[in-house]
Amino acid sequence: MNIFNRKRSWGFLSCGLMLASSLSAQDWQSNPRELVRRAVQNENSEPSKKMYFMYKDVKRNNKSGQTETRIMVQTPEMSLARIVAIDGHPLSLEDKAKEDARLNRLTGNPDELAKKKKQQKQDDQRARKMVEAIPDAFDFKYVDTEKTDTGEVAVFKFSPNPKWDPPDRELQVFTGMQGTLKLALPAERIALMDATLFRGVDFGWGIFGHLNQGGSFMIEQKEIYPGHWDTTHMKLHFTGKILLFKSLDIQEDEQTSDYKPVEGMNVAQALAKLKEVDQEYARNYNGGQ
Repeated sequence: MNIFNRKRSWGFLSCGLMLASSLSAQDWQSNPRELVRRAVQNENSEPSKKMYFMYKDVKRNNKSGQTETRIMVQTPEMSLARIVAIDGHPLSLEDKAKEDARLNRLTGNPDELAKKKKQQKQDDQRARKMVEAIPDAFDFKYVDTEKTDTGEVAVFKFSPNPKWDPPDRELQVFTGMQGTLKLALPAERIALMDATLFRGVDFGWGIFGHLNQGGSFMIEQKEIYPGHWDTTHMKLHFTGKILLFKSLDIQEDEQTSDYKPVEGMNVAQALAKLKEVDQEYARNYNGGQ
């Protein structure tokens, strides 16, 4: 799942879509919160048939300009990633050995594997909580309906709902956030959320800190396979403090592509698959040699 947690396949359309067919455009234009609520229900609903994907993830550090290309594999247990290139170039033999060692620790050390699984589960739970809060945390104003290559999207402006009281520190960030929300129609899925911090806010997310005014993030989702949506583009620009004394500076631009369905694998099988893909990437880069 998720639009806040990296890669992250969300579920199929929920039964709420059945209700949507009885509501006219005028209904959700005058009462956009209900459309947003249905879209969030669709994001957090579990698929009727679980599918797993392998895909490419390219992350750019906007401070250094460096790009890191990873191949990701989803498994029934967890998601796994292998770095295959830096700035478009395959890893050196030394860096390949380091990547092998990092991944082998997951199969050779049960505690390491359990820790990774726990972290991913916690991130998923936090992301679900953040997404679930969106319909109540903000007020929405209908702007327009746009036509795209994949269909129509309803465009809304959002700003903090003054009547909403954040239940915990992690959700406090929404009280200083405003921006644009686009919902894909008729699927009723979040196609884009582009937000800016118009004031500084405190936050939790497992640690305590402060985010400065002017920070922003952009999350874009697409249907990567019939009935399956995932985050395909994410931009993060945040500065602030962690524990009130350590500087925080996140400047990232991450895009995913080349989604391919794969059979459900265990961790060892997924790591072997990632190694094969790494070797194939290097061969293709060197002209098939």
